[in-house]
Amino acid sequence: MSPPELSDPDERVIVEFPAIAGYRGVGRLVLGGLSARFELPVDRVEDLLLALESLLSQELAADAVTMEAIAGPEGLRTRVGPFVRSQVEDAAVARVLNPLVDEVLEQDQSDGYWVELGVSAQRTAGVGG
Repeated sequence: MSPPELSDPDERVIVEFPAIAGYRGVGRLVLGGLSARFELPVDRVEDLLLALESLLSQELAADAVTMEAIAGPEGLRTRVGPFVRSQVEDAAVARVLNPLVDEVLEQDQSDGYWVELGVSAQRTAGVGG
């Protein structure tokens, strides 16, 4: 099953890769390339990449990871999954994600949990940390 789509994309990339440690860099590479295309601030991109890395170290519900990334003038959003259990409800994961990104959303789909991370091009006071 494919991930639920993000709405109104400016630039969308969807990639699927094996859910093993040796392929985690694929997600970082895709997000890094997409963010460079839209000239997002490096610190915002690094925060999102760290959050993604944290998620990819969690137990996945399939043999492959699907990642959807959308970049635009407002920022960068990515949806990744499916995971076996909720990542938002896991206090250890939330402690890592919340300071790094501006928004963390989760959807419980029939194939597992999907997490959406968002960073704005410019962090606003009091958001994300």
